[in-house]
Amino acid sequence: MIRRTLPLLLVALTGVAGCDRTTSLSITPELDAQTSFESGLDGWVGDRSAGATSAAAVTAGEASEGSNYLRVDLTGGDDVIWVERVFTLQPSASYSVTISADLRAFSGSADVRVFAGAVDPDGTGFASEGPAPGSWTRTLAPRPFTTDAQGRVWVAIGFAGTGQTGASGIDDLGAAFLRTGS
Repeated sequence: MIRRTLPLLLVALTGVAGCDRTTSLSITPELDAQTSFESGLDGWVGDRSAGATSAAAVTAGEASEGSNYLRVDLTGGDDVIWVERVFTLQPSASYSVTISADLRAFSGSADVRVFAGAVDPDGTGFASEGPAPGSWTRTLAPRPFTTDAQGRVWVAIGFAGTGQTGASGIDDLGAAFLRTGS
């Protein structure tokens, strides 16, 4: 009996060992918006905190990719300056957005700020991501949120000066949305 069972067991184990049990899971965002500022702001809009004197503009040269990037010049004070974009998804649904961007401080220092929510940002409610890096560095910042009754969400990324001056940049900006609930 053992002599007959052992060969069958070895054949069965060899078959199992030869199977490729690797599984790849592909997650496709519901919406994936990317811009490299080669054609201007590409749907993003510049904004800043009340009373801010800092400025942002699409600038040629020193980009992480291509030739243009968004340059933010902080002039001091408690300025917060950012670009924002409104996206429309499913109404009153839970999502996560991954905000990706190449970020860099050219001079001085600035604190990177991100926002995702169902209200238009007004300079408050931004989360700090720490200081802007000294060379172009890719940053990913997942943020949970719930859309409003019309399905809108505002996504924003920028810099805060908090008494600092200097120049920073944003390039290759993206926002990828995954639904996490209804």
